[in-house]
Amino acid sequence: MLSVESLSAGYGPVRALDEVSFEAADGEITAVLGANGAGKTTLLRTISGLVRATAGRVFLAGKDITGRSTEDLPGLGLAHVPEGRGVLAELTVEENLRLGALGGGRRATAEELSRVYGHFPVLEERRDGLAHVLSGGERQMLVIGRALLSRPKVLLLDEPSLGLAPKIVTRIFELLRTLVSSDGLTVVLVEQNARSALSIADRGVVLNLGRVVVRDDADALAGDDALRHAYLGF
Repeated sequence: MLSVESLSAGYGPVRALDEVSFEAADGEITAVLGANGAGKTTLLRTISGLVRATAGRVFLAGKDITGRSTEDLPGLGLAHVPEGRGVLAELTVEENLRLGALGGGRRATAEELSRVYGHFPVLEERRDGLAHVLSGGERQMLVIGRALLSRPKVLLLDEPSLGLAPKIVTRIFELLRTLVSSDGLTVVLVEQNARSALSIADRGVVLNLGRVVVRDDADALAGDDALRHAYLGF
């Protein structure tokens, strides 16, 4: 579903990605792992057009999307949930959600909203309240729900567990597995908690200083003691 070929990018003279290649298969979770500064966030930002690629190509369902504007990508089936849980604080929860569909060039249906509320009942309870009163976990649910309303084929998700209670992280990770198995969604998950990420992922990509160290099945990565100790921190 998503193919990254020899992708390079940087910030001024600093090369943050160096010929990164991997594929995220249809209906699977691919975890992108590595230490701080490995290039994980830059990889997602380059795929979604927030950082300009200096070399390489990105293909979505066989279509070259390299260099396409970030605004075009939701309509092509790519949704990106950056780190930071950015919500529009002055809008209600439901108004924030509806923006996801608008990003894809349409309006959210009642059925689609109901489906998101089914995944995140607390959002339905707060649907008419302003987003600024939400907790960190609720904001994470909101930005994921907003992305889902764009009807993505591929969801890029950056550090969804950061700063959240373990119970909330478990709920979000369980939802990702449900979306993959029931809807065929493809997820590329950047996550500092490598153990948790590999527990739900099908495949993994390990980065170090902007380069791919290894690509393999998640179980194989989790079971490789030398790799875990060298790059994954557990």
